[in-house]
Amino acid sequence: MRKLTLGGLLAFVVGLAFTAVAAGGKPGYEPAYYNGGTVTINAIEVPQNSGPLAHAAADFYETVYPPDHSLWPDTPQCNPCDHEGNGIDFTDFHNHVLDSIPSSPGHGEFNPLWHVFVIIPADFSPAGQAAYAARLPMKSEADVDAAIDAGVAVEIDTGFYFICAVVSPNAAK
Repeated sequence: MRKLTLGGLLAFVVGLAFTAVAAGGKPGYEPAYYNGGTVTINAIEVPQNSGPLAHAAADFYETVYPPDHSLWPDTPQCNPCDHEGNGIDFTDFHNHVLDSIPSSPGHGEFNPLWHVFVIIPADFSPAGQAAYAARLPMKSEADVDAAIDAGVAVEIDTGFYFICAVVSPNAAK
């Protein structure tokens, strides 16, 4: 199996990413990659009930940059995004990758409900981080799958879900 399930352990990575929305504040807008291009998204937190949600959600990948910043090929979309306000750690430097969008549902995969997976290096040795960094930025689900299949990345199921819309880049202004 290619997924490493850590349940809520890494849900913090995105769990509070959109607390302003949950608290009734202004919606948060962030960039995300889809199939090599960049889109703008906003998100709304939903009650977490993984049973039925797991079968009715699209995949949302958060590709974390390795701790060794000297290996980074570019600047991550979140640079950093300390969503929890608990201090900066390596997971706060990441990109967002969508598996589908409304105009291109990818074999019927699109759903406004997103299931969050965190992608991290499979090996945190210098060589492991370098092999992972060589695949950044991952800009599509195919890129994510290739990194996992090559053994340089690990997919962690956060067990976290949220509603996400792809919106006009002007919405964030």
